[in-house]
Amino acid sequence: MNRLKKLTILYVEDEERLIESYAPFLEGHCETLHVARDGEEAYDLYKEHRPNIILLDIYTPKMNGIELAKKIREDDYSTILIAFTGHSDQKTLLELVDLYFLSYLIKPVSRTKLVEALVKASEKIEGAKQVHLPHNCSWDARSKTLFHGDQQISLTKRESYFFDLLVKKKGIPSNEDEILFHVWGDKFDKTIANTSIRTLVKNLRKKLPDGLVKNQYGLGYKIDL
Repeated sequence: MNRLKKLTILYVEDEERLIESYAPFLEGHCETLHVARDGEEAYDLYKEHRPNIILLDIYTPKMNGIELAKKIREDDYSTILIAFTGHSDQKTLLELVDLYFLSYLIKPVSRTKLVEALVKASEKIEGAKQVHLPHNCSWDARSKTLFHGDQQISLTKRESYFFDLLVKKKGIPSNEDEILFHVWGDKFDKTIANTSIRTLVKNLRKKLPDGLVKNQYGLGYKIDL
């Protein structure tokens, strides 16, 4: 539970009696707790604070938990989602799986089960945070920060997007279409020349140890993990 002391939790629940029961308990085990009483408020708090973990009731007013999760998962697969639900029907469970919920807890949720889910979430966050790379480099997957030894390497926004893609591919080459979509997604419907990729890689390599980013002929760029 000590890992939770550094984490931010967003708790989404519309029943006041449950908030009164769980909020003080959660506050005592995390760095910061935010509470939302409906899906729209939850999404606003999520955008403002970017919590590490979101505990959400599936059936909340204004925007239910599934709709909220879909909006979050449009571009965020790192925030941990844990569902509270009074039902365990197959359709709901399949939606939770598709949206990469880490756990689902059937109401009423005991504190023991809640602690188990939170520990599982904190272990996943801790394990995914630092990715060790060749040439004494490491990548902080949450903050999208690259280190060479103890020194941080400053990356531009697009360099960061590109590097994050290579790390996620775990040694499998990323082709030009993947890179264009992942790095220039905001302009993907416009004409982006392939020379833009080569310029990006050229400038990035100037900041990196030799051989960290490799070009596999005919397949694309990769980092060996």
